Amino acid sequence: MKNYKYIFSLVALIVTLQSCESYLEEINPNGVSTDNYWKDLTESNENLTSVYNGLLNQYIWGIDNEALRSDIGFPKSRTNPVSYGYEWHSQKFDNTGTHYFKSWNGMYRVIWRANQVIAGLNNMGDQFKSEESWTTQMGEARFLRGLMHFYLHSIYNNGQIIIRDEAPENLEEFSKPLSTSEEAITFFRDDLKYAYDNLPAIQPQKTRISKGTAALVLGKSYLYTKEYDLAMPLLNDVITGPYGYSLLEGDNVKLLFTQDGDYNSESILELNYTEVHQRLVQNKDEWDEEAYTNRWARYTAPASPFGGGGANYFLPTSWLTFAYSNEVKDTNDSRNKKEDGVTSISVPLRCAQMIAVVNDEESTYYQSKPGYEKVPFGGTTFSYFKKLTNHDRLTSEDNNAIGSSWASGKNVVIYRLSDAYLMYAECLLETGDLQGAIDNINVIRKRWGLESLVLNDESLFIDYTSGAAESTDYETKLRDHLRHVERPLELCLEGNGERAIDLRRWNVTKKRFQYLSDSEYRVVDYNFTKEDGTTGKGSLIEKGETLVANSNLNIEFDEAAVNFIEELHAYLPLPNDEILYNQEVD
Repeated sequence: MKNYKYIFSLVALIVTLQSCESYLEEINPNGVSTDNYWKDLTESNENLTSVYNGLLNQYIWGIDNEALRSDIGFPKSRTNPVSYGYEWHSQKFDNTGTHYFKSWNGMYRVIWRANQVIAGLNNMGDQFKSEESWTTQMGEARFLRGLMHFYLHSIYNNGQIIIRDEAPENLEEFSKPLSTSEEAITFFRDDLKYAYDNLPAIQPQKTRISKGTAALVLGKSYLYTKEYDLAMPLLNDVITGPYGYSLLEGDNVKLLFTQDGDYNSESILELNYTEVHQRLVQNKDEWDEEAYTNRWARYTAPASPFGGGGANYFLPTSWLTFAYSNEVKDTNDSRNKKEDGVTSISVPLRCAQMIAVVNDEESTYYQSKPGYEKVPFGGTTFSYFKKLTNHDRLTSEDNNAIGSSWASGKNVVIYRLSDAYLMYAECLLETGDLQGAIDNINVIRKRWGLESLVLNDESLFIDYTSGAAESTDYETKLRDHLRHVERPLELCLEGNGERAIDLRRWNVTKKRFQYLSDSEYRVVDYNFTKEDGTTGKGSLIEKGETLVANSNLNIEFDEAAVNFIEELHAYLPLPNDEILYNQEVD
């Protein structure tokens, strides 16, 4: 059951940031003063809700663009790619696109609201400051301000961003120079540390930030700077601390990324969308970035009229589909057997939960079992992402409560406990504890019914996992496996730009694109008979020399391998609008 408590709170400070001028015009009309924001902590909490609501902005997360500019997503048809998406996939983007402006400004809009809450709380009297709810609200506001600065630093302009520690009230205050990367790190870590030190372990509302969320993000920030000794205690705290987190196991893994699995025990940060409330709100449509619905289901569902109602704007790449489909199952796990107890299930459990493929005979997909009963798999369309769709409860994305595939109430998972395990494994690996790294990886593999890794046993390290490694020793192969199997297969489409950031911080982006450009995949017929007796064929992906019939399949990463230039594409460029309107930025 969704938790709508924070959504239904009053939203008092909704602002729209479209340019420098409109930004300032929205700040001053009501003459809001930091001397008299609110009379009590109830009012401040209502305005803290507006900070959380700012996170609903799709452009902040950029799941589609970030998948496309990494090695995760491809823009629809390999024979006729979506042109806008292909700009990202082929590394041809510059700083003039709409995405930059809306993403950058969306994050600063959250920061502006957080700064209002922080200023208002600071201006309260000692009576309020002595209350636990004051400290909690301050921890939440500072976390959200720190989180947005962390994202901006991780994604934009080599980490040289604008630090905003108060809401600007005039043009002079709006115009600020860029920080250094080091200054930005110090600033957002101070906010995250405050949140970690002051937030409760468990919040009454699951939609609110807790100490465990702060621990995960702060630990991630240390991992990004290779400060493993500082990252490990925080990540271990997420795994073992008093936060109530636990991995879904057994048959419960089928709850992941479904409505029944909203806010499950391994969810650490989740965006709460809802079709129900959206119908009740005046003047909010699916293109309002503070609508209570999102468009990602349409972007990843199969196209109409075949059940999904979607535009399949971006699809899993060839290597990702093949990797999901060919993980080695643990033969001793009963979940890997069909009802007869003997025959092996068609695809691994992780594959079945994360993507749709034609040879998945056991899963229900848009109320059809198998999925090919309704959804076409043909040509170079051989897989679909499941994480962002309502495939578990609808016959079509058009059949939701609103009647529009553009308006999905599907929650979006940002961080899960499995991320903490895999980051902790990386820290152990990089500090020489290979067995410790394997143990933490195997926790994830076991819950999916996959064969466990064994120290110095290379049998599970298949060649499609490589491309960045220049050595053949076991440690390097394990590192390669963690980077190019465990993290992307477990966490793709989660976080904020995580895969592109991972490839950059490992310094393997160019090598990865080149390796994938040189790799060849092909699709072959998967013959099946439907329930009505009719027969069909679908695309089943294989690794091997391209067949003439699907020669366009291997255009993936050809241009990316050539076009990617570290100085231009590793980070997103400073948005052109910021350069135009901020008088302190050259």
